[in-house]
Amino acid sequence: MSLFKWINNVSNNERPRKAWFSFVCLIFIVLIIIPSIFVVLKMFTEWDIVSGVLGDPEKTSLIWGALWNSFSIAAIVTVVDIVIGIPMAWILVRKQFRGKKYLDTLMDMPLVFPTGALGFSVVLFWGAPNGIDIPGLGMVLSPYIMLILLHIIFTYPYMVRSLSAILEQIEPNYETAAMTLSASRFTAVRTITLPLFRAGLVTGTILCFARSLSETGGTYAALLLMNANGIFFTGPTFIKHMKEIQDPTAMGSMILISVLMIVFALILLVVVKLLIMRFKIPIKKVWPHLGRKLSRGAVPKLKDAFSIAFLAIIVLLPTFYIFTYLTQPMADIDFVALMSAIGTSFAVAGVAVVFGIVFGIPIALYIARKRDTKLGKILDNLVNVPLIIPTTALGFSLGLFWSTIYAGGSLNLLMVVLGHMAFTFPLVVRNISGAVEEVDQSYEEVAMTLGAKPFQTFTKVLMPIIQSSVIAGAILAFTRSLGETGATLAIDRSANTVPVYIINLLDAGKHSEAAFCSIILIAICFVFMLVLRLVVSRGGRHT
Repeated sequence: MSLFKWINNVSNNERPRKAWFSFVCLIFIVLIIIPSIFVVLKMFTEWDIVSGVLGDPEKTSLIWGALWNSFSIAAIVTVVDIVIGIPMAWILVRKQFRGKKYLDTLMDMPLVFPTGALGFSVVLFWGAPNGIDIPGLGMVLSPYIMLILLHIIFTYPYMVRSLSAILEQIEPNYETAAMTLSASRFTAVRTITLPLFRAGLVTGTILCFARSLSETGGTYAALLLMNANGIFFTGPTFIKHMKEIQDPTAMGSMILISVLMIVFALILLVVVKLLIMRFKIPIKKVWPHLGRKLSRGAVPKLKDAFSIAFLAIIVLLPTFYIFTYLTQPMADIDFVALMSAIGTSFAVAGVAVVFGIVFGIPIALYIARKRDTKLGKILDNLVNVPLIIPTTALGFSLGLFWSTIYAGGSLNLLMVVLGHMAFTFPLVVRNISGAVEEVDQSYEEVAMTLGAKPFQTFTKVLMPIIQSSVIAGAILAFTRSLGETGATLAIDRSANTVPVYIINLLDAGKHSEAAFCSIILIAICFVFMLVLRLVVSRGGRHT
């Protein structure tokens, strides 16, 4: 009997299903949640040093300033992503044009960039860093504005991917039917399609806000090149700064700001989620004249042109500006060390993605199908925890937790893998749960009434429908792991991953070497992503 048949037969029994789900929840709690929030427990066990920080006006002023910078930048970036992300998702899903698959792949490339290299590239494009001869626009921007431009690049693909995954599941026939009844395209989209976007909008908002809030490597590199490092702080860069200086209150400061970010982010995300789910688009009112005006002529063309221009000028040009280094003499690169780092990064990301899919799908299904139950609500909120914790703080917390269990150096790479599993897991779960929510459960019920067993129903009925969201979640998780800097440095600064290798080159002032190493990695990742998309598209045609 094949493994598939055995699983299919076992799935018909409620006891094994409950046992499997209980095991998944146990793994989720033990490997993801407890290590992620261990820093909260540490605040109580180390209250003496935390209270010392609270009594220091200078330290508390720095902490509140860093918190304000982090949360305000994340809020601004998320709003921009929503406004510009909806029309771009529409272009990628509903429009057909030459070169679409290449544009689709380019959309994911900022996620693949090592975060330090991306921060370097963005400052190079907009500003004029000291000691670098590559010409940019030469604009003198404040660190606050520069970080907004940088974080838009980090977060924009998350919003577009989340909305695209939902849009692919919404039948365009509904809009066509409305338009045959004299509704304009604007009215059909506003009254039919946008209300169905809600789950994708929640997913995208959470992912974008959390990604901006936890960004470390790119922010650190940008501030370093702007000579603002140690002057302007976000929450994560403050943690990194305190980790590197010799200050007896550093541990207390790191614990305090980590806990405050966790608490404030959880409260804010719950509020935003409730507002989005309760917000109702006015679908009962129809404005025929306005609808026709916005559906024809120059308006839709201008909307598409603006979306493409935004993607090109604000996202892609600053992202790829680092390639201008190809005009310079080739730097001396240790290719053996670089390829070893790339191999380690791919291995860590691969393990994290496999873990996320295997253990994330059961939790995503439960959240989507039983959201109103007590356990469903608990899991729904717990999944957000690793997302909203700054990755540097997450790595710091994970390091504290696992060091209490094992105090040695031989398992440091395993600790890095566990850390990457923690912050990539929600990316898979959020994308899948958002897609499952949009699928009518009657499809599965009909399959089971015709004799299909639960596992067979999942693989033959539900999985083909949500396949694009599973792939989107896997790509987001893989690229997120591949480019992560903060958590890896916090767990083990000697870890042999590409982002750490590149950030060490930037710290040493070896800008040219860092740029060429980044270009090599980007080229490898572009080919990898392109091949993956071609394989997926061919697989979709055969099913």
